[in-house]
Amino acid sequence: MVLHDTAAPVAVSRPQVEQPAPQQAAALTGDDVSSAARLNLALDRMGYRLEAVAAGQVDVPPLFLPHIPGDIDDLSDSDDRKAVFLRVMLPLVLAVDEEIAAERSRLLDIMTRKANRLHVAASDQAWLADLARRYEVEDGNLRKLLSRVDVVPASLALAQSAEESGWGTSRLVRRSRNLFGHTVEASADGSGMRNFTTLYEAVRAYAHNLNTHRAYEGLRRVRAQTRAEGAWPDGHALAAALSGYSERGDAYVQTIRTLIRRNELTRYDQARLGRVQARRG
Repeated sequence: MVLHDTAAPVAVSRPQVEQPAPQQAAALTGDDVSSAARLNLALDRMGYRLEAVAAGQVDVPPLFLPHIPGDIDDLSDSDDRKAVFLRVMLPLVLAVDEEIAAERSRLLDIMTRKANRLHVAASDQAWLADLARRYEVEDGNLRKLLSRVDVVPASLALAQSAEESGWGTSRLVRRSRNLFGHTVEASADGSGMRNFTTLYEAVRAYAHNLNTHRAYEGLRRVRAQTRAEGAWPDGHALAAALSGYSERGDAYVQTIRTLIRRNELTRYDQARLGRVQARRG
């Protein structure tokens, strides 16, 4: 049982007006997403292959599915199940990280201007105040805020979602779209699991949780130190600070790190999200 949400539901407080949830690209048809097997074939046909992504040969297509295929556990080959799951999740993780990276870039720009005693526009001041509120930093500590406004490595998000959902085969997880084990004090179905409208919403809540909850201060500290050393945050390294994520403690950490190693998930930490091409004609 995940511990991080037992006190209260974790929510992304910002309304989805400025940056709405990404929409599924037109490259997939309704028939393509009607089953896991058809989705697997469609993604192959598009050239969306994990090996090519890991090698940096192709960008990850901006395909944002609202849910895991309901029959993913019908795929007899475990490698196919994993491939479908990872290819569904990776665009969503990268989209959330892009959103956070954009906020971080703007925050760094404002911090630089403040440090050099340059003018900071009222609109930027208002944005900064809202950012601090959303990331629960109320004391004006911009360094603390910067440590929170940062990406979650794809390898870590993929490993945790795979573990918490059984690679998407958990029916409860598929129904609730709760890929990271978020719990609430009370739920309509009595499961104690939080329900999400889309997978994207679940990924955003997960990243926000790691970036704000006191239980993950150690993870944020390691990530900030990694940044200070000029390196990119590494999912395998950050996983060491996740003992508070589950009642399993250190055993959970070892499970996540094993998942990352065995499935070579760090290959996707540098993956890039592609852009939808404008239609012609």
